[in-house]
Amino acid sequence: MIPGLKTRVFSLHDVLMYLALARKHLRLMLLLLTFSLMCGLTFYIFARPVYHAQALIHVEYFPRDGDTEMLYRDSTMQGLPYKLTAPHILARTAKTLGVDASNRDLEQKYMTRIRANYNSQSNLVVDVWVALPQLAERWTETMVDEFLAYRTEKRRADREAANEILANEIEDLSKRLGIQLNQRLSLEDASGLTQIQIELQSLGDVPGRLGRIQSQIDEMGKARIQLQDPSYDVVAKLALISKIESQTPPLEIGSSIATPGKKEDDKIIVVVPAIANVHQEHPWDELVREREKLNAEIVELGKIHLPGSFKMAGPMKKLADIDGKLEVSYQTSQRRFDLSFQQLLNEKQTLEGKLPAYKAANGRQQKIFMDLGIQQGSAPPFQNYLQAAMKRMEMIDYGNEKERINLDYAGLIDSQDRPVSPNRLKLIALSFIIGLALALAVPFAIEYLDHTLRTLDQVENAFHMRALGIVPQIESSAGTAALISRANNHKDSLIENFRVIRTNVLSMGNLTKQPHVIMVTSAMPKEGKTVVSSNLAVSFAHTGARTLLMDTDLRRGRLHRLFGYRKDPGLSNVLLGEVALEEACRPTGQENLSILSAGRHLDSGTELIGSARFRDIMEMLRERYDRIVVDTPPVLGLSETSIMQSLVDGVLFVIWTGNTPARSARTAVDTLTANGANFYGFVLNRLDLSATANYYQYYYYSHDYYYQRPLENA
Repeated sequence: MIPGLKTRVFSLHDVLMYLALARKHLRLMLLLLTFSLMCGLTFYIFARPVYHAQALIHVEYFPRDGDTEMLYRDSTMQGLPYKLTAPHILARTAKTLGVDASNRDLEQKYMTRIRANYNSQSNLVVDVWVALPQLAERWTETMVDEFLAYRTEKRRADREAANEILANEIEDLSKRLGIQLNQRLSLEDASGLTQIQIELQSLGDVPGRLGRIQSQIDEMGKARIQLQDPSYDVVAKLALISKIESQTPPLEIGSSIATPGKKEDDKIIVVVPAIANVHQEHPWDELVREREKLNAEIVELGKIHLPGSFKMAGPMKKLADIDGKLEVSYQTSQRRFDLSFQQLLNEKQTLEGKLPAYKAANGRQQKIFMDLGIQQGSAPPFQNYLQAAMKRMEMIDYGNEKERINLDYAGLIDSQDRPVSPNRLKLIALSFIIGLALALAVPFAIEYLDHTLRTLDQVENAFHMRALGIVPQIESSAGTAALISRANNHKDSLIENFRVIRTNVLSMGNLTKQPHVIMVTSAMPKEGKTVVSSNLAVSFAHTGARTLLMDTDLRRGRLHRLFGYRKDPGLSNVLLGEVALEEACRPTGQENLSILSAGRHLDSGTELIGSARFRDIMEMLRERYDRIVVDTPPVLGLSETSIMQSLVDGVLFVIWTGNTPARSARTAVDTLTANGANFYGFVLNRLDLSATANYYQYYYYSHDYYYQRPLENA
């Protein structure tokens, strides 16, 4: 039981109890401490020596856009210490130094530890702990050489493998690309794309030409309507026709004009010259200017002469000739205009006839292009793959010899001829600390895992039952249990312990039932309830009360042995009617004390204890004796104790110190409580007052306290 666990304040009492526990387990603590030191000594004797060396490696870092780091990813600044101390590098280093061992044997027999870290100047500091001094001095230098050699070998092998893989990929991609092109050409040939493109080229841009012609027809149709307007004179009509002709693109040479009543092959081919410039002079422009001059001249002559005069006749005749010429020019222009309009209509008709064929051919061409696009999209982009493979090969060739990180062994920083491990001072200190920890932890664990009942406070807190007293562990000289008597009260501390128990039992009678019939029981066998009941009966007898000590364990009763009597006649003989009650109750050597032993052994003792005969016997005994102390079987596993609860006034519960489990005691108390038991309290039996903790806590119960002066008679 650990002191202080149930209390909130750590007191001086707890300190003293811990010291008492330390004294209790002193031998175990010294043994554990010695064992730890012996283990440390054994380790020092048989452990292999370890030598240490520290070396410096210069690290040069040259970042480039294309180098070996871009290719192999094996020389990063962050991962360099781990790659340098990799197991295969360590194995190569050991083999070079003459140690041919596997990684496991190397770690177990030769190498303890290796560590590589960067210092403030970004150089590597390597610490090596090995079992041989010659290995410690040469290890780092050899390891750097082996790492560089391994990196060169691996890169060469990787480059050759990469070149071989890339060459195979390029060859395979070239074949696939050729297959893809052949598939495209086959699809084009099968679909007749070339013939369709030739057909479309022969047809020309039919929709575009048809749209342009329709626009020209619309413009010329509007002009024809305007030419029918009577308000337009000849000059205005000629100007309108010239304007339309200047805005209309020239007709293509060889355009056909269909004449009514003729076949397609009899069409007349008319070539219409194109107008070079909208501001080009027309043949009738000079006639218009002459006409304007004549009109001005006629107006001037009309101011002087009459319209029919000789002076007016000449200009009027010239004006009539000019008007006739203008009319002829207009007729010529109108016929040319009508001819162009008719040609446009014929061309429109021809193009409309070609439009279905053009649409069909264009639709077939679009479908073929769609199929080719689907075929191209579904096929892998072998061309991109091929370009990427070629670029990868160029990168390997370019960056293979460009190192980003270079290592240079700079020499040893620290090296010791004497082994650094095992260190005697550290080993002694560590062994002592471990031994001290075990010496404190093991007793603490033993006490913490101890679930037996040891102290009065522990039982009172667990069962809320009053402590009646303690019984120290005292054996008689003959090896049997000790009984108190007046003759040796100055030498035996038991008498005072049972006086305390007797007084507490009698005081409990003021609170509950008067202790006329007192049952003494325990949870399990061999807890000392027979000795406690016997001494309690003797203590009652010392007060002058007529006391009967009664053994109700009809199976294994041994109360008669303490007083040197035979087992029968006893209670079982009385219950069976073999003897009278007066004959069974025998006097003892103690004044005022009689004993009723268990009698003959009976397997059916439970039925006899629960019979009406036993109840009548108890009534008769109550009338004859002032105090009756009943020694009973243990509670757990047997039923006699529970049956007798209605026949006794109270129960004194005996607990064997340090042996009775708390769970068993709890079960027994709960069983008795369920059967209506009236508890006077408990007695802590066989308490070893020689133990420091018990002697300190129960000093007032000890022999020294009571027998420093003569005791008075009870």
